[in-house]
Amino acid sequence: MLTPLAATGVDWSEVHAVRLLGIALAVLFLLWAIRRMFGGK
Repeated sequence: MLTPLAATGVDWSEVHAVRLLGIALAVLFLLWAIRRMFGGK
């Protein structure tokens, strides 16, 4: 299972941090969308 990421010597802690940041932003966006859907501000 060779991936391009493995071949470039990526810092996996960095990748994990970026992934967590993306998940957090997605959760915030979902909460905002749900609140708007129910007429919140």
